[in-house]
Amino acid sequence: MIKQISILLFLTSSFVGFSQQVPQFTNYLTNQFSYNPAVAGSKDCLDITLGHRTQWSGFEGAPVTTYGSFNTTLKQDKFGLGYKHAIGLVVLNDSYGPFNRSKLKAAYAYHLPLTRDILFSMGMFFGVEQVNFDANDVTLINYNDDAINNSRRSIIFPEITPGIFLQSDLWFAGATLQQTLGNRKKAVGTDETKLTRHGSLMGGLNIPLTNDWSIVPSTLFKFSKAAPWAIDVNVMADFKRKLSLGISYRNTDAVAALINFNLLNYFRVGYAYDYTISKIRFGAFNSHEITLMINPCGFKEASKYACPTFN
Repeated sequence: MIKQISILLFLTSSFVGFSQQVPQFTNYLTNQFSYNPAVAGSKDCLDITLGHRTQWSGFEGAPVTTYGSFNTTLKQDKFGLGYKHAIGLVVLNDSYGPFNRSKLKAAYAYHLPLTRDILFSMGMFFGVEQVNFDANDVTLINYNDDAINNSRRSIIFPEITPGIFLQSDLWFAGATLQQTLGNRKKAVGTDETKLTRHGSLMGGLNIPLTNDWSIVPSTLFKFSKAAPWAIDVNVMADFKRKLSLGISYRNTDAVAALINFNLLNYFRVGYAYDYTISKIRFGAFNSHEITLMINPCGFKEASKYACPTFN
């Protein structure tokens, strides 16, 4: 096998095998809606998030992910009790090796209070995913390889992702199941491609230290059939909800440094730098991720059940 084929097999194992098939984000606290449709409407205001992640910089064919999303409250109850409807949209592009994956997902969420301090929401993503394969990016020893010549260049899958979310002003917890349909189609050569179901559990809490400082520990568990669990552990030190500094650890890949800060009240910028600790570090540099959040209501405005990571 030559270099390009090795890269192809490594990267596409996430597509034709049972390993991770969904993009990962280090700064997941600023991007919860992309994971969980039930998060839509949590801010009681239009919430826009843009992001770009370059994983394993310098590694040929490494994943590059770009995304944008918005969500907003559609209708609230007249008495301010917390009942409300929300909608949202996620657009995502993920490229790796000769593959390019594009997603378009619309979301609906319904929020209802469980107590005076706890809000429960449930939501659903409905959308499509298109996977494109560019054979021109593959160098072969045998140019008559049936695995390439018989490959479909574009495949479209429907996607449904349910989610639930619990939040208060001190803690949050949520769960989702991505690629719920487990679609199967012929793709590379004569092999059948399956989109494996991916579950995720996310939670965190706010621990006040002083009037100005607090600690926000959180964790994200990602799991799928026949693949090891991926566990992200994140600890952020927050100053007046204007500046956050933190560190993160992912058991299968990297340790990371994170920073988030407010800009002109209506913008929040996030950056994460991943230092690779897995064996791929011998063939690649590290990862970079930048996020821009826009809140027309201002990040000082909080909903009745404000989550510590939302404002």
